[in-house]
Amino acid sequence: MPRRLALGLAALLLALTGLAAGAVAWLGRAELAPLAAPRLAAALGRDVAIESLRVAPGRWLRVELRGLGIGNVAGGTRPEMLRLRRTVLELDLLSLLHGPPVLRGVTAEGVSLLLERGAGGARNWRFGPPRPAEPGPVDRSGLPLLLDARLAGSELLFRTGSGALLHLRLDDAALAAAEAAAPIALRAAGAYNDVPVALDATLGSTAELRLAGTPWRTLLRLASGGTTLDVDGRMTDPLDLDGLAGRAMLRAPSPEALLALGGAADAAFDGALALDGTLTRQGPTWRLADATGTLAGEPVTVRLAQFTEGQPGQPDAVALDLGLGRLDLNRRLAAGARRGAAEADLPLAVSLAPDPLLSARLTADELVYAGLEARDVEFRGRLEPGRIAVETFALGTSGARLRAAGAVTARPAGAAIAAEVRLEEGDLDRLRRAFGLRDLPLSGRLDGWVAVTAAGERLNEAAAGARISAVVAMREGQVAREVVEMGSTDIRLLLRRPRGSVPVGCLLGMLEITAGRGEVAPLRLRAATGTIAGSASVDLDRRVLDLVIGSVRSTTGVFALDIPVRVSGGFANPRIRPARWSSAGRARLAAADAVAPLPARLQEFARANPCFQAGATPASPPRAAPPRTTSRSRRR
Repeated sequence: MPRRLALGLAALLLALTGLAAGAVAWLGRAELAPLAAPRLAAALGRDVAIESLRVAPGRWLRVELRGLGIGNVAGGTRPEMLRLRRTVLELDLLSLLHGPPVLRGVTAEGVSLLLERGAGGARNWRFGPPRPAEPGPVDRSGLPLLLDARLAGSELLFRTGSGALLHLRLDDAALAAAEAAAPIALRAAGAYNDVPVALDATLGSTAELRLAGTPWRTLLRLASGGTTLDVDGRMTDPLDLDGLAGRAMLRAPSPEALLALGGAADAAFDGALALDGTLTRQGPTWRLADATGTLAGEPVTVRLAQFTEGQPGQPDAVALDLGLGRLDLNRRLAAGARRGAAEADLPLAVSLAPDPLLSARLTADELVYAGLEARDVEFRGRLEPGRIAVETFALGTSGARLRAAGAVTARPAGAAIAAEVRLEEGDLDRLRRAFGLRDLPLSGRLDGWVAVTAAGERLNEAAAGARISAVVAMREGQVAREVVEMGSTDIRLLLRRPRGSVPVGCLLGMLEITAGRGEVAPLRLRAATGTIAGSASVDLDRRVLDLVIGSVRSTTGVFALDIPVRVSGGFANPRIRPARWSSAGRARLAAADAVAPLPARLQEFARANPCFQAGATPASPPRAAPPRTTSRSRRR
């Protein structure tokens, strides 16, 4: 009996051995795709297609997979989330008995992975039926150990919530780790926006990655030519590339690579950039803050550079807050240097659905652009659907402080511009030199308020047809005594030449210009020895004016002949001679100031000046007869 039992057991063992050998032989030749595809689909909750799946048994089980496709979520932009041409890997069977899987020799070719959100904002990289969020970090204890892996001829596509597609081409990538406790080395080469990019990273170990809630070391370098970005930090959720916090160091000897990576390949800007700051990512928001460095050799501070991914169907948002030392755009804008500032013309195209939305603040200690040299520059603005809003644009130049605000609004063709500019405490002598005017017999500080409205398809077209309303005022200053006496044609000019100056009590001028041509009326100056008033026509395109001034009779002395003076010709060198004014023109001098055509804020500003002459305001100012020279003045 014992012998028969032993023989039976031996026969059974032989049968099992033969069965196992047959199974192994069959498994090595069997096509497992029809068995694996439905099971994988059930596990992932997605459609799965597999062209071929074969395994070769052994201590290290070799798996070869071809033609893998994993379906996308509902509302995705393409049917498949993942396409894989071929992959080969080896699995340590013994690792399945005592812990997470161990893989080696992993190679993959022709991978196309699209990451996006589908209907309802569902992330397509989350599998299975929706589950309520569990408190605490996600369990990562079962993550496999990749001893080495290689990826070639692949791509990673990421579609933002606003629909923009980010394309990363991976020509070759390799990952290696000696053991679970060893750091992971990652190397990759490819392109982003067709700009060559290389990645060299040292990451935390697989053992640390399995510890949910433990920040994972992230040390990486991105390089494109001589441009490099180094990040030294940690991630609390590395599988979602989230919870990043660390130091970032950017070095760009020439900014072409940065501009191209940002999609501005045609931009031209000359100047090296170096920045060190704090980089974080929380949820949909990337943020660089408290960064300092240099731009074109000048100090630069990035108080904030923030990118927030929009919700599904909504645009992304960018916020910038920059501080600069000296910004010389004449040297840095290579394209402008080639064409010349006089040829510059910008299209007035405002998107009805911009992506991303933009809000920006820029300060600069000094700014140089074309013929402008300015200090203490501040700009605040926003790019919104159908509108570019400038909340503040302030600078100091030519002894004056300028403050502007306005907006460019989309129209069916081109855009409409509405802006206001304040001039505060402008030194008249420095201003006239900036505009190329000859010496003026008037000095002091001016205040002004300008309102501009324009429309067109290009900036130069809009500027050519712009309507400009302005008020210029002075409360204290000095005027040459000769001007006051000349304005009244004081008979004493025949006996002596007046010297010195007299205090200016006030000055007021109102200007209306359309398409480069307009009128200054009224123009009034009150000094200790009398009041001078006048009106003028101006042609900004030709840079010429025709001004007639005369005294207000009630303010002049007994020696005044009240013959007006005409100043006409080019801005730089006008002619000055006696003139004759019509009765309508003299009536206009004595009339109350008509300010109805001016915007409301400019009217208030004008009325606050002591030279404003209150009274009944007509709907529109009467036009004076054109000034005529007398036969006597012609003989002179």
